[in-house]
Amino acid sequence: MERVQAFGLEPTEDVSTLRAEVQARLNEIGPDEGVICFTDLFSGSPFNTVVSLMADYDIRHITGMNLPMMLEAFMMRSNPSNDREAICEKLIKEAPSTFIDVNKHLAKETDD
Repeated sequence: MERVQAFGLEPTEDVSTLRAEVQARLNEIGPDEGVICFTDLFSGSPFNTVVSLMADYDIRHITGMNLPMMLEAFMMRSNPSNDREAICEKLIKEAPSTFIDVNKHLAKETDD
């Protein structure tokens, strides 16, 4: 997908390595371009890395991401009428629906 970059923190790396990689990519994009950064865990190392860069770059940061939300973001992004804020707002609104208690779901099906 165009203009998508994934970063990870390997066990042998420290946070400064991750920060340098993310910052280098943000510099390629430009500080005023406006990007969305997705992180998985609130207060995790990737989260803290992005937060540390938010003062210097136009970053919209969403944490707690999962695969369904990433797919939704990619689909929304393909529509030029969806700007960054619209994408983020919809993701936040739909996030709770991506979590399903399978035990309760299956129990409900057997009750019906």
